[in-house]
Amino acid sequence: MTLEQQIEFLYKNKKYCKVKRQVGAQFYEYSYGYIVDKSEDFLVMQETEDFKVLGYMVFPKKSVVQIRYNNNDKYYNKIMELEKLTDFVSAKHKIDLTNWTTIFKTIKNAGFNVIIENENPDDDTFDIGPIIRTSKTAVTIQYFNAKGYLDKEPTRITFDKITLVKFDDHYINIFSKHLRQRKPE
Repeated sequence: MTLEQQIEFLYKNKKYCKVKRQVGAQFYEYSYGYIVDKSEDFLVMQETEDFKVLGYMVFPKKSVVQIRYNNNDKYYNKIMELEKLTDFVSAKHKIDLTNWTTIFKTIKNAGFNVIIENENPDDDTFDIGPIIRTSKTAVTIQYFNAKGYLDKEPTRITFDKITLVKFDDHYINIFSKHLRQRKPE
């Protein structure tokens, strides 16, 4: 079965899987969960961990080098079904997966803040915050730190530096309710 056929099977049949993604010349990351939407260029997965259904992640389809759906994954999926947890697996938000610009615009219009990562250890970045604007080559967010303070200046991230975007995630959603402005100096 080709990678494209695997993606189609897992997507249509709502099956749990492990996706290996290339994020640098010799570097790989893994995503675990359910493929809930797809386009020619992007995949949307709903992440799961320890039998919990979490938020969504978007990544380029071209980064996928392998998909695992073995007996371990099948049994995990069976438990998720028996516990009725797969009832919570769905593409609740229709994201326009045409390109990064449309992805960020629809996430912003849905009212979600994002985590944007470059997982390549040679250029590792982690940015979190509300989307301010998008262009044809970049997205600008208002980064916030671990104390919930928003940066005064927005952060611009070019699309070629993005390996993963997360949204409607418990961590992001809770933190986003408690953001604050820095006091003037």
